[in-house]
Amino acid sequence: MLRRLVWPSRGGDLSPTAQRTIALLLAAITISLIAIDAVWIHARNFDIDVHSYAVIALLLMPLVIGALVYSLGRPDPLIGPTCTASAFLLAFSPSCALLSYLLSTIAGTRIDDLLAQIDQAIGFQWVGVMIFAADHKYITALLGFAYLSVMPQIMLLATILGWSGRTKALYGLCLSIAVGALICVSLWTWHPSFGAFAVFNLPHATAAKLGLALDGDYGRYLIALLKNGPGLLSPLELRGIVGFPSFHTVQAIVLIWYARKLPVIRWISLVLNILVLVSTPIQGGHHLVDLFGGAAVALAAVLLSDWIVRAANRSHDLVNFQGNAAPAGAAGR
Repeated sequence: MLRRLVWPSRGGDLSPTAQRTIALLLAAITISLIAIDAVWIHARNFDIDVHSYAVIALLLMPLVIGALVYSLGRPDPLIGPTCTASAFLLAFSPSCALLSYLLSTIAGTRIDDLLAQIDQAIGFQWVGVMIFAADHKYITALLGFAYLSVMPQIMLLATILGWSGRTKALYGLCLSIAVGALICVSLWTWHPSFGAFAVFNLPHATAAKLGLALDGDYGRYLIALLKNGPGLLSPLELRGIVGFPSFHTVQAIVLIWYARKLPVIRWISLVLNILVLVSTPIQGGHHLVDLFGGAAVALAAVLLSDWIVRAANRSHDLVNFQGNAAPAGAAGR
């Protein structure tokens, strides 16, 4: 079974030079985010949970060392890319989440009311959906599992792609997550939104039945955050604050796309991430229109990321072609 799930790629993947180019790009993105976070926190004297971020740094170090050793010192076509991708994902996610909280202090005008009106105009009644969910606790629990599975899915898929030698898909996955996150955060900063749970009050009986990943109390906390600032910045407390576009939608679509060539896993990913999409208005309290925005961002992220991957590979092929052609041309003179 494992052999079917992790079947080696049959050629057509990234050259070592192209892999190093993309790895440097991913490192540059992450280091830039960490630097912006650090400078901003120091300049504004934010309260930060240094201990928890130090723990993340310690967990990151073995992956960084593994990426350097197995990409440069003792190159391994499977271990090197896997360590590189895992290190990037572990470092990028908390640094980007932290940046989103910092950006809340300069964010523009909140647009939740407008998004709620758009939902109603297309016939989506969030409160009605939540009442239905409250009466179907097993479905709601399943959707809660799906909603919380996204980050573990990303780490697991990156590991499988790395160990099967599918470096185009592996680096495409990492770039798509980075590009998608940065687009979502940028758009959100311009006009922030938190979701339907920040607009509507659920009936008490309905709210009491729902064991949600994000609930109405969290929606009210986010509104206060936009007004008063983020308070203590800790990776143990930072959760998604971006409403439109839905980053959960971006992640779900990206996971489906990059798992599509894996036997067996593609079907598991498809079913699980369809559940993620269904769960997003319920467990994440999103407007329906947030999902449309997330789908558009996912498409842009995948297209741009795949273009970067192809460009890096073409550059390597061109250099190799010129290097191989030069001796033949010299001999002809």
